[in-house]
Amino acid sequence: MVFWGFLYWGAPPLLPYRALHPVTDESAIALAVGKLFPTSGSYLIPSPLSGEANLVELAKRGPSIEVHIRKEPRRAVDPAVMIGGLVHLFVLAVLLTALLCGLAKAFERWTCRVTFCAMLGLLIAAGDLGAAIWWHHAWGWTIATACYGLGLYTLAGLVLAPFVTPKPEPTAV
Repeated sequence: MVFWGFLYWGAPPLLPYRALHPVTDESAIALAVGKLFPTSGSYLIPSPLSGEANLVELAKRGPSIEVHIRKEPRRAVDPAVMIGGLVHLFVLAVLLTALLCGLAKAFERWTCRVTFCAMLGLLIAAGDLGAAIWWHHAWGWTIATACYGLGLYTLAGLVLAPFVTPKPEPTAV
């Protein structure tokens, strides 16, 4: 997993970063944005917290912005981030192992199918925590979106489990 991360994010020459749009003066923009946002964290503009009328008006006008800002200085390549990321990937591997070990039993009973979906949601939610570890997104927002994913897959399991049942083994004659 770590090797894949180094390959994907580091070679071929920064390929995934080509999805980002460059700006003309990164330094000036960073200083200006730093003045606009009071603290490190995640911001949505228009904000659902500013009232529905304001949300509708600003959304209609645009632009819509999602900002994850870390105001504190940091190292470009921080060993603590690498260690945190390694621990994160280890936890993902443990969760995936638990999911795979339980796969054979995952479809025996309704509760097993729901548990399978919940474990899949937990795996995906744990993966989403990488945004805070690797990309410095605010932990609060990252955890909120991870909890949404966990709930989504668990509820999907509750709805689908009664309908997705294993086919009975054919009996020998």
